[in-house]
Amino acid sequence: MKFIHKKTGVRVALTLSIALLLSASATAQTVPRLPQAEAEARAHAVLEKMTLEEKIGQVSMAHFFRFLEGGKSGPIAANAGDIFAQLLPGATLNGGGDAPQPNTPRGWADALRRLEMLGRQNLPGGVPAVFGTDAVHGVNNVPGATLYPHNLGLGAAFDPALTQELARATAADMRDMNMDWDFSPVADLGRDPRWGRFYETFGESPWLVADQITASVTGLQSGGVAATLKHFVGYGSPGLGRDRANAEISLRALHELYLPPFKAGIRAGAMSVMANSGSVNGVPVHASQKILTDLLRGELGFKGLVVSDWNDIDRLVNTFKTHADLVKATAASINAGIDLYMVPNDVEKYGAALKEAVTGGLVSQQRLDEAALRMLTFKAQLGLMDARPAGSGVITEGRALAKRAAAATLTLLENDGTLPIKTGRVLVTGPAMDSAAIQLGGWSVNWQGVGKGNVGYVPKVSTLATALKASAPAGVTVSALPDGKREALLRAAKTADTIVVALGEAPAAESQANNPKLALPAEQVQLLRDLMATDKPVVLVLMAGRPILQPEDLQNRLPVFVMAYLPGSEGGAALADALYGRAGFPGRLPFTWPGSLGEVGLTADRPPEGAGDAPLPLYPLGFGLDYTAYRTSDGQAVKTADGVKVTVTVTNTGEKAGTATLIVNASLPPAGNLEAVKRPVGVVRAELKKGEARALSLDIPAERLEAFTGDAFGAVQGKVLPGQYTFGIGDELVRLSLP
Repeated sequence: MKFIHKKTGVRVALTLSIALLLSASATAQTVPRLPQAEAEARAHAVLEKMTLEEKIGQVSMAHFFRFLEGGKSGPIAANAGDIFAQLLPGATLNGGGDAPQPNTPRGWADALRRLEMLGRQNLPGGVPAVFGTDAVHGVNNVPGATLYPHNLGLGAAFDPALTQELARATAADMRDMNMDWDFSPVADLGRDPRWGRFYETFGESPWLVADQITASVTGLQSGGVAATLKHFVGYGSPGLGRDRANAEISLRALHELYLPPFKAGIRAGAMSVMANSGSVNGVPVHASQKILTDLLRGELGFKGLVVSDWNDIDRLVNTFKTHADLVKATAASINAGIDLYMVPNDVEKYGAALKEAVTGGLVSQQRLDEAALRMLTFKAQLGLMDARPAGSGVITEGRALAKRAAAATLTLLENDGTLPIKTGRVLVTGPAMDSAAIQLGGWSVNWQGVGKGNVGYVPKVSTLATALKASAPAGVTVSALPDGKREALLRAAKTADTIVVALGEAPAAESQANNPKLALPAEQVQLLRDLMATDKPVVLVLMAGRPILQPEDLQNRLPVFVMAYLPGSEGGAALADALYGRAGFPGRLPFTWPGSLGEVGLTADRPPEGAGDAPLPLYPLGFGLDYTAYRTSDGQAVKTADGVKVTVTVTNTGEKAGTATLIVNASLPPAGNLEAVKRPVGVVRAELKKGEARALSLDIPAERLEAFTGDAFGAVQGKVLPGQYTFGIGDELVRLSLP
């Protein structure tokens, strides 16, 4: 089949058959990735025939609404091909909650396949626009898709193999709907829980997060979907915990804390990186050549595509006010290292600004060619330059995987013996007991969560109240009452043997999810206080994307406290199994839980204070209870060619099987600079039967033991210093001298 590119008149031969274009394969097929050199050579062949306007279009990303009837949710517009020929976009995207019609997996597959065909007919070289989306816990914008726990919960599972499995399942669903590019995973650290994107992180500790990032990138890309490391760099530590705010980061903190997850993702082969929407040390990252070129490409060796976040070049003019107009902002951003601009709603304005910047000498033709080449190479690696089978439009029924994932996240923080629930009358209440919106959190159907956008679909989820009723063991009766009927609820509480109250944050995303007080709504706190006043055993189940502060009169009085994070589609079923004792609580906190707002920013790797004291959190990193207990013994550490290997014997000393999860901490020798008393460097984890003992080992790469030394305003250098290192695993302290 041959297509004529409308603007240039160039005849492009494509080896696409009608049957291949219009029929769907029975299952999604992973497209083999081309080697970098071959992909770049094919990209060069297309680039050398492109006009200036085509190159500018290639580095722009348009919202796929531009190609739908009326510019809003609907079928593909009759003139969509003409729009492609006008805009010439290198990429299209869905912004979260935006949908084709019909808004079904089949509808998505057909719409995106049609856009791919129109791109082949109307874009240079017959290379279609690549479609990108935020599939951050499953294919979360598509009705009918299974939604998995958000990243913070997966951080609590401390199980990279599970994270990789979920990423691979997400990639399979994406390919079934002809989606090629995922704006995931978040490689930012969760260091300030007030921040609205805290729940999108895997936790606070650099190397523990790095392991999860490696798993996520590997899972997505082995499934044929491009991963995106975001947001480079320092986005997760904004001032005052406010989204897109300035972060003050020293060179030492940059290398010791913020770069390890990105290093891990780049080593895993991540094909793209998204820039930080905020600023670092007073410089917007979208205009920082030091960050996007010198650091990312020079020091870290990244060779893929750098994409902006939403409208962030415009933000240089209108929000940060660092540049006088869009032409100057565009030039600064492109020269800094942005290859592709996510400018979905005003592509023409950006294209005009970039053209003026190039023709006026503010951006060199060489730099524009470099950006366009990276975009074309990216698409070549994804197989978009060749014929490929269509996605089936049928996504996987992933409920069993979702339940297993949710069960792995659950973290028990308090238990006075009320759990497991074996007999008696159980009363369940609270706004999160049957709310899909709270249980799923943000980035679910709509960008801000269920019920908050232009798609009214409410996913079918296993909620706590329903699951407790449906799976109650013999001898347990369950009733549920909404918290709004307070008098009736308190009367029922008097006759209950156990009260389960499910509280949680309303769904939100980005700045709308900032929570400066780390608080629940006052009415939820009053509900908990009223139920505690009954003197009946109260089981608090919290569904939230961060640690929540309880008033002091409640903080130390909770008989049972379960942190459920944002557990996804099967959260209720997983919780019911744990509360009834059919399963345990394998989750451990992936962050430090402060006891007050004054302790926000307290992390496990905080160095000693000058006064000699150390503030204690309410719950430390790695904390969690279970229905059993563990003992550690026989700790050992030996030097290896690549670092250090530590081994410890872990024994299940309780009466039930369970999952032992132990963070391995390292203490470094004196280096002349403040060092963490405990630096988390890895995890040992195993499922152990009652009475079982097993030797568990962890290989610690040398880079995880590097000290970054240097004076306050000087350069830093990372190196493993000679001296004595102490490794803590459970109750074991093992010392090893390194030369």
